[in-house]
Amino acid sequence: MILRLAVWLILCFLIAPIAIIILFSFHASPALSFPYQGFSLRWYAELLGNAQLGNALLKSLIIAFATAVICLVLGAAAALAWLRVDRRTRAVLEILWLTPIALPGLFVGVSLLVLFAQTGIQLSTMTIIVGHVVIALPVLILTMRARLTLFDPSLEEAARDLGANQFQVFRKVTLPLIMPTLLASAILAFAVSFDEFIVTVFVAGTETTLPMYIWSMMRRTVTPLINAISTLALVFSVIVLCLAWAIGHLKRKTALAARTPT
Repeated sequence: MILRLAVWLILCFLIAPIAIIILFSFHASPALSFPYQGFSLRWYAELLGNAQLGNALLKSLIIAFATAVICLVLGAAAALAWLRVDRRTRAVLEILWLTPIALPGLFVGVSLLVLFAQTGIQLSTMTIIVGHVVIALPVLILTMRARLTLFDPSLEEAARDLGANQFQVFRKVTLPLIMPTLLASAILAFAVSFDEFIVTVFVAGTETTLPMYIWSMMRRTVTPLINAISTLALVFSVIVLCLAWAIGHLKRKTALAARTPT
């Protein structure tokens, strides 16, 4: 009983800030203070006419989509490597792949900034995409690795025994089996890129993404308009993550159905 109560208290402590952000996004007063002074949608209405916000949102979506596509391609290559190496090599690859996750975002951002400065690369949308790929790709590989442990290599061997070449084995056997995992992982990479801020600050230059736009607004003042933006970003991120979970869940159900004898 005490442990259950402690768990609920911890959950409430974690969820309370998010609940307050959502609550004050509907606040009628521009002051973020109690008592609550009424329900209003005025802040969401203001978002519709905010051109700067629209440009920042579009930029974030473009960057997140490009990051997800690049991570999908690189993740497919990583999946092929993962399925074909021995256990010792896998341990080495894990260390290399997961290093960006273990390092602080500040360190990664500074390192990328120094790299771009030394190579003469101008900070732009492309440098943001590169930075987001560095952050999102290890997350994709980490998610994908858990699914690939269930992959049965004998399926590829059976296809080769039936006369399929290496490309046909990949296109007709390997890729269809790992594609749901790759798609779910790519959606997760999209969410990571969409919310990324620390690395973006160092590699953005004059470009502005949605998290940077919210940060610039908070430097001046804090109004329910920021709460409304944050609430919509939160809802969007939750939808993306739920979509990734649904694809992964469908993959598990399909795999179990295929293994169940009829």
